[in-house]
Amino acid sequence: MSDAIRFGLPMRQWQKECARIRARFVVLALHRRAGKTEIALKKLLDAAVKCQLELPQYFYVAPYLKQAKIIAWARMKQMVAPMIPYGAVEINESELSVTFSHNGAIIRVFGADNPDAMRGVRLDGAVIDEVAQIKPEVWDEIIQPALSDRMGWAWFIGTPKGINVFSSLFFAAGNKEDWGRARYTVYDTNALDAKEVARLRSSMSEVAFAREYLCDFS
Repeated sequence: MSDAIRFGLPMRQWQKECARIRARFVVLALHRRAGKTEIALKKLLDAAVKCQLELPQYFYVAPYLKQAKIIAWARMKQMVAPMIPYGAVEINESELSVTFSHNGAIIRVFGADNPDAMRGVRLDGAVIDEVAQIKPEVWDEIIQPALSDRMGWAWFIGTPKGINVFSSLFFAAGNKEDWGRARYTVYDTNALDAKEVARLRSSMSEVAFAREYLCDFS
């Protein structure tokens, strides 16, 4: 992925570093309001545009469909909007999908609350957002098998929420071939104003601040 991918979407330094991780499966622990969904969509758009395989397909998966519509669907449409007048992309509201004319690549938005809707497809890539809130079988039984045909990739993005599938994936990624991981706290990304970070730290419990802004899994 280039530092400033197509559509004129620049990336922050930490996002560039994540994009340079050369692993098939990547687990990213990111603090609240870091820009998780933003980098997820940029990854999907970049992959979809560049793919030269036949009829590429990519999924963005959030814990709930309503949540996915709010945090990802509207932003994705905004990102591809400059391409619409040129007939380069087609948006399907009922399917929550974006299709690129030059190669037929499709990006679809799903909620993990209806996992059966994702079955029976072949995937070239997927981003699972807020992984801590998603049941393990969504990855184990649906997304992972769908990636096998063409050795597709997956990104797991979220903020820690105790011990669950997200923490398991994060710590296991350090010892697995073809896996990568990264953790960025609020002090690493510069995503929030320093005064706001200080205010949050003073007004939240130590445990809550550590979890939400320091990416503490404990």
